[in-house]
Amino acid sequence: MLRKFKSWLDHEPPASLAFAERPLTINGVTYTLRRMRNADIDAALGIERAVYQGDTPWDRVAFLSELRKVQHSLYLVLAGDYGIDAFVGASFTRDEAHITNIAVGPSVQRLGIGTALMQVMIDKAYDFGSRQMTLEVRTDNAPAQALYHQLGFYDGAIKPGYYVATHKDAMDMWRPLD
Repeated sequence: MLRKFKSWLDHEPPASLAFAERPLTINGVTYTLRRMRNADIDAALGIERAVYQGDTPWDRVAFLSELRKVQHSLYLVLAGDYGIDAFVGASFTRDEAHITNIAVGPSVQRLGIGTALMQVMIDKAYDFGSRQMTLEVRTDNAPAQALYHQLGFYDGAIKPGYYVATHKDAMDMWRPLD
């Protein structure tokens, strides 16, 4: 128990989840990809509101909680010329890497950003040694499902009423990492 408690207080991620700020060029546009910080939460909430028609599936407390879990989680933001355009987060264990949240601002959707962010997390899952990657997606979000299928994800079980705010259903998706 003491070891687990100490890991909660450890503010340095393991080498497999270390992430240095770097440029990322997507379809000819260069962005900055870096770890999310507490100061980025307002921007992430703004992206959520824009993507989810005024709703925020995650609140400030959820982001703050996840950003503290550096031993098992990685949250990244993609910054362009005018601020943060997208973010992605995942939690990692040996059994699975789980995409907990991903959103791309409406003005930069369908430009390959979601694909690029997912690929970064898939690569991190390989580095961490996870056996599979999982996520949940709204059953009515066909564009996201198409993206995940393109990246090698398979459909899984339906979770009725999974999204608390809207009571919409989610589908589990998974991808082996062998």
